[in-house]
Amino acid sequence: MASYYARVELHGASWPEDYEDLHTALAKHGFTNCAPYGDGSKRLPTGFYYATDRTDDYMKVCQVVCDIARDTGYKYEVVVIRESASAACLSKKC
Repeated sequence: MASYYARVELHGASWPEDYEDLHTALAKHGFTNCAPYGDGSKRLPTGFYYATDRTDDYMKVCQVVCDIARDTGYKYEVVVIRESASAACLSKKC
């Protein structure tokens, strides 16, 4: 199993209202905008999502995220990264 980060940018969309459908749809596929951090979890920056324990390979995960972004009706860009190690400076608690 693997963990993934996904970055989704919806061109011309307003935060947070235009991202609500994206957030809901990604949650149905195990993505959240919180990630493990220290002894808890912290909120990721705008448009970043995290999923853990995925059995899909990175191409399938990327396709799912792209399909969800497309369904918003906005032009979009998506980057999906399979986590092997990560570091961040996050301040907002989940």
